[in-house]
Amino acid sequence: MNSQKDRKAAILAATLSSLWTDTEPAVRERVTAIALADADAISDIFYAILLDRPDSNAFLSHTLVQERLRPSLARWIAALFTASTDEAIAAVLEQNYQVGLIHARINIPLTLVNAGMRIVKKELSTRLLAADLSRAQTASAILFVGELLDTVLDNMHEAYLGDLLGNVRHQQSLKMFMSGPNLALEGERLKSSLFDWLRNTVVSFYAHEDSNHASPPPIESSDFGLWLNHKAELTFGRVTELDLIRERTTRISAKVTAAVEGGLITPAFVKELNNDVTEIAYVLGTIIGKAMEIESGRDPLTRLLTRRFMPAIFQREVAISLRHGKPFAVLLMDADHFKTINDTLGHQAGDSVLSDMAELLHTHVRAGDFVFRYGGEEFLILLTEMDEAALRVKAEWLRQTVEEHCFHGTGGAGNGLRVTASIGAALHEGHPDYEHTVRRADAALYEAKRQGRNRVVIA
Repeated sequence: MNSQKDRKAAILAATLSSLWTDTEPAVRERVTAIALADADAISDIFYAILLDRPDSNAFLSHTLVQERLRPSLARWIAALFTASTDEAIAAVLEQNYQVGLIHARINIPLTLVNAGMRIVKKELSTRLLAADLSRAQTASAILFVGELLDTVLDNMHEAYLGDLLGNVRHQQSLKMFMSGPNLALEGERLKSSLFDWLRNTVVSFYAHEDSNHASPPPIESSDFGLWLNHKAELTFGRVTELDLIRERTTRISAKVTAAVEGGLITPAFVKELNNDVTEIAYVLGTIIGKAMEIESGRDPLTRLLTRRFMPAIFQREVAISLRHGKPFAVLLMDADHFKTINDTLGHQAGDSVLSDMAELLHTHVRAGDFVFRYGGEEFLILLTEMDEAALRVKAEWLRQTVEEHCFHGTGGAGNGLRVTASIGAALHEGHPDYEHTVRRADAALYEAKRQGRNRVVIA
């Protein structure tokens, strides 16, 4: 355990222990009795108020509240106001620390956390004012409640801010990772995608005698468009060149729609469209040129993203999914019987297979998708803007691609090796905590292995 975390937990534990020791027993007992008796009622009021707040709508739903959150809050209140021993206090602090981490992971604003704690404090204080306590005891009870709640709130904030600062550092490292030397190749791929879209669009213009029947592909759904919406800012940060590219892309989309609807497809319009696309390609090249010298944080074997970048990427994808209603999907892929490869051919051959598989996966996903080295022989793939039908097709296609690929070892070992993979997949269902989706994919991967490996299971 982190020694700094331990030291701060010890300070908070001592504060809580002193609160219990220094408060009159009759007052403590009355506070505990009210907390236990009214925990459910306070939880109901807590979520009734928060469900009416616009800033909490993205994190709460009536079903989620009724099935999980309301009972959990009631248990939390009961546990907090009965934790009078050192062991119970330590357990409460650890639970609160984990709650703080979850708040950070799903990006709940600190203002919302503070507002929630004020609701609990107000409801308990209101009940204490109506209790059969003397004036002095009532004041002592309200102070006890306030100090207790403020202390555990500090505990939550400690976890929240620590995770937040770590995530900021990871975002900076992620930016450095995304803008390494291979970005030159990625840039050429993106430019190729952009001009492929232009070619397909022009073909669609002239595929019908009546241009009103043209159905050009949306630039937002092209490989370039997906990259722009999901990866560009992670790669370069918020730079003015990206704003310019987005503005040009939006303008192109509007121009094409207007031209089709108005029957204004002319050689002059096609030339203008070509100039717009060429300008975007030029600006993209400029950004890439500025970023070519920076690289950090790659997995040393596979050169893929590592797990420490997951919070920065997944939190953004969750926000996009909730905002636009376009769910992402998670694939967990595990190389089957990989231990046998290491045992029979050696770890050098095993490493070569993993490196080859990483390159294979990276080559066969879209520019807007993400591939991670998840651990050992396991890979995690985040597929942006997926539905269930597309997810099934993509997951099965990746499985077949691995199965049909000829893997090569090093030094003659493992040449011509065939490897299969098991895949567990899950579609994001709107849960604000991305770990929920990852866990569902992990459970599906376990089921794929249980059923015999070399197969896809959708959660």
